[in-house]
Amino acid sequence: MKPFAHIPAQIPRSGIREVMDLAWKVEKEGPVIHLEVGQPDFATPDHIVEAACRYVREGHTKYVPNAGTGQLRAAVARRFEHLHGVATTPDQILVTPGAVMSVATAFLALLEPGDEVLLPDPGWPNYTMAVALTHGQAVYYPLHPERNFLPDLDELDALVTPRTKILLLCSPSNPTGQVYDADTMRGLMDLAHRRDLWVLSDEIYADIVFEHPHASALPFDRDGRSLIISGMSKSYAMTGFRVGFTRGNAAYIELAAKLQEPFVSCGSGFSQLAAADALEGPQDCVEEMRAAYHRRRDVALDVLRAHGLYQYSPGGAFYLLIDISASGMDSREFTFELLQTRRVAVAPGSTFGKVSNRHVRISIASSEQNIHDGVTRICELIREKAGR
Repeated sequence: MKPFAHIPAQIPRSGIREVMDLAWKVEKEGPVIHLEVGQPDFATPDHIVEAACRYVREGHTKYVPNAGTGQLRAAVARRFEHLHGVATTPDQILVTPGAVMSVATAFLALLEPGDEVLLPDPGWPNYTMAVALTHGQAVYYPLHPERNFLPDLDELDALVTPRTKILLLCSPSNPTGQVYDADTMRGLMDLAHRRDLWVLSDEIYADIVFEHPHASALPFDRDGRSLIISGMSKSYAMTGFRVGFTRGNAAYIELAAKLQEPFVSCGSGFSQLAAADALEGPQDCVEEMRAAYHRRRDVALDVLRAHGLYQYSPGGAFYLLIDISASGMDSREFTFELLQTRRVAVAPGSTFGKVSNRHVRISIASSEQNIHDGVTRICELIREKAGR
């Protein structure tokens, strides 16, 4: 038979999924502490579940418009306007089956073969996969540990070439948990305006911030070049509902909505209607989960401080990179030994880029006890390998 397409065959498998699969096998022999999965461990709030069930019973199980239901597009538009003070109408909102499809759709809509996309390193590996599948070229801008994983604008600017078309941002960040303040976001948007770049700003974790408020790219956009990605998965513990959305200019939304047809047609109506209810209903659940993540982050940092391994304090999301360089091991080697000998599953830093190859990522979407015990075992393995 003729071979598979070259690009899909060459894309490496996500290291996160690889660890998850091995952890399930190891778990047959005894319990494993799971700190590898970027998924809220909370149940979807009851009022959202009840809304979804009601909409199913009412018959909202048919196709909906490519761009999403009118109810959800209007609710999302109102939310953007309320949060950021920027006028937004429903025709500036695209609903997708999960925020990951919003990211992929942006690449489909904007990239010609060989166009360059500036991606963070470390960054979510799905960005690289999606750029490759849309025949773009990934160019990585480093987020150095010595800068607390924050971008250097001069270093970023030096990477721009005539082929650069998109600057991708992620704040709060997966995998670092770092949050860009307003000055940083303003500087990034100024760079994009000056160098004529689209800005794809992944703000899926915007509701999960700790000491400081979230700063969106949207208020610093002077001409409609920003595409703001968000969704329901993280803030509302609705990962399985598959509801993401993009806020962009109306011309982009019209084009991107058309691109849903050959890939997914549309999302599910009952999920989208339940999402609209979630956005416009009580928000206590969002605050309760945010506060829990804040406490859990502090548990992890306390353990790291006690073992002399504290590096930085993530300002949001539910992730933390832990420096394992003292062990003398790379992240993949360390991750698999940790799982086999300490029964703790984490994500190897190498799956997020070269900069984090001497780190592992933990998710604090787990109980405080699991976080305390899991991080303690990580520290113990580091110290054992360091010969301390």
